[in-house]
Amino acid sequence: MDTQRAISHFLYYLEHHPALAGIQTAKVLLGHTADYEALTGAIAEQAGSGSPFRFSAMRLDLESTEQLSKAIADSDLYIFFYDSSTLPNPRPDGPDFVRALQGVMADNWKKSLLFKDYGEYFYDTFSVIPQRIAGLNSHLIRRMSQATTLSFQDDHGSYFDTALNSVRKWTDINGLGNYDLAPGEIATHSDTINGQVKFVGTFLSTIPFARKYGVLQSPLELWIEDSTIQKVASDVPGLEHDFNKYLDANPSNRRIEELGIGTNEGVKSLYARNAGFEERHCGLHLGLGGGAKGSHHLDLIFEKGMLALDNEPMFDGRFVL
Repeated sequence: MDTQRAISHFLYYLEHHPALAGIQTAKVLLGHTADYEALTGAIAEQAGSGSPFRFSAMRLDLESTEQLSKAIADSDLYIFFYDSSTLPNPRPDGPDFVRALQGVMADNWKKSLLFKDYGEYFYDTFSVIPQRIAGLNSHLIRRMSQATTLSFQDDHGSYFDTALNSVRKWTDINGLGNYDLAPGEIATHSDTINGQVKFVGTFLSTIPFARKYGVLQSPLELWIEDSTIQKVASDVPGLEHDFNKYLDANPSNRRIEELGIGTNEGVKSLYARNAGFEERHCGLHLGLGGGAKGSHHLDLIFEKGMLALDNEPMFDGRFVL
């Protein structure tokens, strides 16, 4: 793995973060735990003295809440590297230092970057040349605009389609100008998703589905009508009950609020780390919930499957350009 190249790409994206627009020399706080000390040190060292960043590093698990709060307020951008879902006994609201900083983090969210549970996969996330991801995203969005139907199918017998004239504008997440720096996704919303899918993959949410169920190998079956989950079934012990509990908690939780396609070819597999980079894994993901107060966004990130435009394959393990 070329770690220097990955850090170089990361620094390239960092220059384009919205919080740093118009700032000539940006004060960037690198908050980290012990496991990320080598990474944050490598970032600061590789940037060097001639970069547009003035980095400072602080241990999130050692410094006082008062000192960390002051450093956040004084920074132009703060970046946190820590583990949460992958800890031995994780809390749903994060480690102690995150809970203590919730107020100041909420007040300064526009200048925040959280790399939670990335571990060694940080380097995979930034391994692809930025121009490759930007070009792939724009190419796919252009092809979508010229087609009438997007469909999905897999070896488990899944199938759904959606009329592309009903979707909203595609969001291009290529790392340039995005608040979340991890590149490699296009996303939209459609009210016309219909079909029956057997979901095999992993989850991304504040609800600990990923930790409890890992990367599913036995499917979670979903019946979808007009982008609404009507019924689910699974042979995985407890999953059908837990998923129905989630669906019944809020009407928005039944809605597919996001139709996404991951485009980051550096993210080779799914790991059930409940980390944001997994959403960039190439292929389909469906985001439930988040469209109404009290709902929780839950991403279903598919491990495999074919996406087609007007029955012409667009992705089947790799992108067909």
